[in-house]
Amino acid sequence: MVSVAFNLWRCPNFQREKEEALKKILQLEKQLDAKQKLEMEIQEIKGKLLVMKHLGDQDDAAVQKKVEEMKDELSQKEDDFTDMESLNQTLIIKERQSNDELQQARKNLIVV
Repeated sequence: MVSVAFNLWRCPNFQREKEEALKKILQLEKQLDAKQKLEMEIQEIKGKLLVMKHLGDQDDAAVQKKVEEMKDELSQKEDDFTDMESLNQTLIIKERQSNDELQQARKNLIVV
């Protein structure tokens, strides 16, 4: 069993799979960074909206226009965030399926 494990480490396919796994980890980290940045932008816009509501004169047309623009921007950012979460979940599911298939193939290789 030890020689099989040792040979597995030296196998070019194993090295390739290891490199692919590291690439996936980096990709997921980048997605997480993008998600966190988007969350911060959403919170910033919400904060600005609150300030404008409390400080601005609601009868002022310019303030009303700016508030509407910020609401539109907030809505767009929230939609982007939802889309990003959905894509992220899909990628995680696909990665898990691929990993399960890979693990099963490795088990089959070791048995043979």
